Order: sequence, then structure tokens, then C-alpha cells
Amino acid sequence: MPIARKSMALTAGVLAATTVVTAGAVGGAAAAQPDQAKGRNTSAPVLPARFTQQKIQWTACGTDVAAKTVPGAECGWVKVPVDYAAPDGKTLELRVSRVRAKDRGHRMGSLLFNPGGPGAGGAADVADGNWQAGKEARARYDLVGFDPRGIGASGQIKCPDGAPQEPESLPRTEAEAERAFADATEQARSCKKASGPVLAHMDSVSVARDLDVLRTVLGDAKLNYTGYSYGSFLGQQYMKLFPDKVGRMVLDSVVNPAADMQKVARLDIKTSDDAMRRYARNLVARGDDRLGATTGEIRSRLTEFAGKLARKPLRGADGAEFTDGALSTYLGTAVTDEKSWEPLTKALVAALRGDATAFDRFDAAAGGESGGGKPTPQEQRAEQNESVSMPAVLCLDSPSAPRSPKEMLATADSFAKQSPLFGRHFAWQMIDCATWPVAPTGAAAPVTASGAPPVLLVSYTHDVQTPLENARAVHRQLAHSSLLLRNGQGHAAYASADPSTCTDRVVDRYLVGGKLPDKTARCPR
Repeated sequence: MPIARKSMALTAGVLAATTVVTAGAVGGAAAAQPDQAKGRNTSAPVLPARFTQQKIQWTACGTDVAAKTVPGAECGWVKVPVDYAAPDGKTLELRVSRVRAKDRGHRMGSLLFNPGGPGAGGAADVADGNWQAGKEARARYDLVGFDPRGIGASGQIKCPDGAPQEPESLPRTEAEAERAFADATEQARSCKKASGPVLAHMDSVSVARDLDVLRTVLGDAKLNYTGYSYGSFLGQQYMKLFPDKVGRMVLDSVVNPAADMQKVARLDIKTSDDAMRRYARNLVARGDDRLGATTGEIRSRLTEFAGKLARKPLRGADGAEFTDGALSTYLGTAVTDEKSWEPLTKALVAALRGDATAFDRFDAAAGGESGGGKPTPQEQRAEQNESVSMPAVLCLDSPSAPRSPKEMLATADSFAKQSPLFGRHFAWQMIDCATWPVAPTGAAAPVTASGAPPVLLVSYTHDVQTPLENARAVHRQLAHSSLLLRNGQGHAAYASADPSTCTDRVVDRYLVGGKLPDKTARCPR
């Protein structure tokens, strides 16, 4: 049985994440600022009336959005230019969904939503009720979801051979690195050939401009917006471009725009190491010595195991290999979720004994716990699209990936000194951007958004995908922002699947009444 490959970036995206080199970086995101950060003129020509005065034809949502929708959900299309510098050129259509305000007599306008990724579409989340905002906001706003350009139903980009991913076995030599780069470069070229001109315009600045077209055609004077993870970065881009058009803006699970891809990767490494220590301490506290009697012994044993796998991967009966890269991927994903700790321990014990199929059973157990089973065709398409959309966005937004096999090896060696377990894994996750066929246009820079009204930042106190450190950094950058902390571990604190009455009440008070909490406020859960 083949060993499943898990992309941490994809895993985080599926959770509405984002980060970025991983989703957790993904999770934090390796996002970048608009072109003005490089001193370029980012002003775009005035849009023709065919964009700004178009009318959305709302109809029942199709299966391209959701197999089943909540009562009253409706969908439509909004046309935008592929290239805002040439608005008379090619166009594409964005898929949008809407659930109208419950209290029509006191409707406050539209509340747009983005779930993160990058690569996650928001049209389905609103249409099928997966995201409904808080009770008070849901009553007063039309909830509007949209699939960003090239994502979901909005003209998907295509990678026939898949987007470049880290090698199964993490390279240690120049020859191995050159082979990995050659394979990734070929995959990236196939993405460019199959996707067409939109691939060069997947950057976050273009999506922020799309948001303003949506605001205009929805008839709103200001943009009211809630964005999770990477969606928080989109909100920051909008604030910089259109500060006078910002309404009520909630940025949840915050991405720090001042951190470039390599800084984000190093933060991801630290976050994974911290989670690994919590996992090991838990084993020791419970007297479980299957992996070692002390936290240091557990870490040393797993580090030694990773080194052995680098030299000689485990091989299953069908020839499939379990490599050092696979071990780092599984560890980095599982140690951040306490519910995964017991099945992770069982899989590690079996793998240490030479069982190459141990993590196949881990996958099966994880699927069962999540109510898994075989994903629907729609879910499969969404995951595949997200895996190729993520580099399409991030590689335009950030210029800091290593650009050659030699540079990548040096970066991996440096990262490995920080963490023997996770360093190389996070370094080689950057191979997609190292070989991407479209040059980056962004640059890492803090957001200031001079002239924009105060906004609300929200974060769990322990968020392994977009660490609290990100929210605190953006809070410092935005002098008039407020920061709401929700105690506990999680990602996307407002209107979540694990609801917090306190968090939802504070956020709704801002969205509906404009009342911000103290500069830093806290909810017990």
C-alpha cells in the first residue's frame, strides 16, 4: 500500500488556514506587500463602467459551489480584468454567493468573507452555511462569499502534473538538489502552460482590487470584511490600496506582512519544535516511555531515526518508501493536534521497528476520527485546486525563496541547525517558489494603512498556524487597531466550529455597533 504524502501547507489550507511556506506558517504566511513597497507606482487605470456598473444576476447556486445550500442562499458572477494595468484586455468571472440579512429592516450592507489558504474558496462556505458569522452580524448583514481569481469556481488555474512539492527524500548533495530542481521546474512550466495569463495575476494586490469591484457592484460605500489567516493578509492589502473605503474589518488568525518567506519558515520551525516539546512532555508526564524516558531522549531518538531514513528509507511490500521528508511532514502536522498524539505514538513505535506502513494506519485512523471516508468529487477538486493555488499566490507575493539548488542546500543546512527534525523539511517546502515560472511582484513590508479607520484583530493565544506573535506585530503596525485574544489552541477564533460566546459577542459588537474593545482584550475561551 503506498504511503500517503501530506502537504502541511495543504493541510493548513483545508483547515482555512494559512500560512504559507506551510500553511501554518501557511500556516504563518509568507506573504508580501504590494508593489509600492518596491517603490513602484501601483496606481491602476480607472476601471471601465462595464466592471463598476455591472449587475449581479442572483440565482440558485449550482453544484460548482455546493452540493447542498442553506435556505435563501443564492449565487452569481462578477467580471473583473485579469490585469488591472490593462483593464481593456482579458477578463475573468468571480463566483460569489450570498445569504441575505435576517433582519431586513435593519440591514447594514454586505459582509464579505475569505477563509484563507491561499487557495480556499469562500463561495461554498457561505452558501452551505459552513460560515455564518456571529448571531448579531448574521442578522444585520448580507453574508457574501467569493472564490478568489483562479480558485474554486473562479477560473481555476491548472497544473497537469501537480504543483512542485518538496522531494520525498530531502536532498543532501548538489546532484540530488539539481534533480529535485529539474523535476520541480518542469512541473511549474506545465502549470504556466495550462493556466494561461491568469497565473501571472494571482497576487494578493490583484485580489484586493477584486474586493473593491465586489464592494462596488454590491452597492456598499465601504468594505465590511472578515478574513481568516491568509484572508487577514488580503484585508491588509485592501487597507493599503483603499484606506478611505474600509468599513468594519475583522482580521482573524493574523498574518504578518513584514515577514518574508524565510522568516516565516523559521517561525514555523520554532512553532513545530515547541509543539514537539509539548507532545514529548505529555508522554513523559503520563509515564509512556515507548519513545523514551525523557523529553530529551524522545527528541534524540526521533532525530536519529530521521537521519537513518535519509540514508535508507523504510520500504513497504509494494515498494513504497517512508522517508525522512515523510517523517517530518507527519510529525509537523500531528504534534500540533492533541487528538493526534496517541495514534502518532503508535505509528512512531511501529515505524521505529521497521514497519513502513505504520503511517498508512495513522492516516486511516485520522480519517475515521474526522468522520472521514472517501471524499466527494467536489472535495477532491477543492483540495487539488488548493494545492496548486497556494504557490500561485505566495510565489508572486514573496521574493525571498532560494533561487538555485546550491542556495537551497545552504538554506536547508542553516535551517537544520535550528531544528534537525524540521529544518530541512521547511526549507525544501520553498522549492515551489524557487522554481515558479512567474517572477514575484511583492515585497515584505509592514502595513500602516494611513487614513484607514481602526480595525479589529483576533487570535487564539496558541495558534500553531498563524502564531500570536503575528497578531501582536500587526497590532503594533496598525496604531489604531484593537487585539482580541481567545484563550486556548486553535485557528480562526470568531464564528468557529468550536464557538466562543465571548469572542462572538465582542466581534459582533464591533461589526454591528462599531464598538472596539480595549487595545488588548481577552476572552476566557
